[in-house]
Amino acid sequence: MTRNVIVVPPELTLAHAWQIMTRHDIRHLPVVRAGALIGMLSDRDVLARGTLSSDGRVAVPPHLIVGEAMTATPLDTCEATTNVAELARTMVERKIDAIPVVTGLRLVGLVTSTDLLTLLVDRQESVKSEPLPFEWRLVEDARLDGVMA
Repeated sequence: MTRNVIVVPPELTLAHAWQIMTRHDIRHLPVVRAGALIGMLSDRDVLARGTLSSDGRVAVPPHLIVGEAMTATPLDTCEATTNVAELARTMVERKIDAIPVVTGLRLVGLVTSTDLLTLLVDRQESVKSEPLPFEWRLVEDARLDGVMA
């Protein structure tokens, strides 16, 4: 869990939030008002509203604000005592990469998929393990596999 979390207010411009995300190499910004979590801004939220400029950078409309682009509460949160397996299960089932850690409405941390992968790596380095099983199959005609091309 990250305890030193960068947060933004809902009134901040989306362009400024994107600058913060790129400068700090982060993909999620909790949105707070008066110390209470009110939403979450992800890089996907920004990218969905931006355009790719000719130099390969994301251009974000200057008039948009974080409050218009964020995912507002209710959103998935957890407490500091939440089990790691439960967190991972929630993230997989909901297809999300970050869960704010709260006490009441107050943000106290953030758990990201990177945090969980780091935990897995740290544990695996201390235990000799077998490689993951791997299989692949060739589907020559996607319609035969129930997938439409």
